[in-house]
Amino acid sequence: MLYIEISIFFNLFPFNNNMQKIFLALFSVVFFCSLIGCNDGNPGTVPVSITVTQKGTPVPDVGVSLIPTDSRAQLESASGTTNSSGVAVLETAPKWRGAMPGEYGVALKKWEQIATPAPMPGAPNNMSITEKSVLPAKYGNHSTSGFTLTVGKKATKATFDIDE
Repeated sequence: MLYIEISIFFNLFPFNNNMQKIFLALFSVVFFCSLIGCNDGNPGTVPVSITVTQKGTPVPDVGVSLIPTDSRAQLESASGTTNSSGVAVLETAPKWRGAMPGEYGVALKKWEQIATPAPMPGAPNNMSITEKSVLPAKYGNHSTSGFTLTVGKKATKATFDIDE
């Protein structure tokens, strides 16, 4: 179909053979570049939402990270933060919602900031800010948390309950 339209164009506007070749080459480059430009680069993610609870109660402000367990699978990690209902909607990179299908270890981190009087003059409000992990340390590492997740080709939902 496209060939017929280009042939009609050449019949209406007679070019010599070299000009036809140049036109076809330029048209091909523009056509294929437009095809490539239509791809947003999404590596094939599917929606993933994680609910984090502690003894059955939703936990807000938990950083959830999915870390690929199979280095040969060429997966990217995904992450998100739980809302007030304890639910995190994960993203792979800043613009792709979800995670790539595959096997993951799960890491959960929640920090609280503690303000203490600053021993150094010039600190803001004479206070020093330190962070303390709210969750047991084992949950902050995907290999020690005891949590894994398999992301399939369809939307995935999972709940992880911290029993400590």
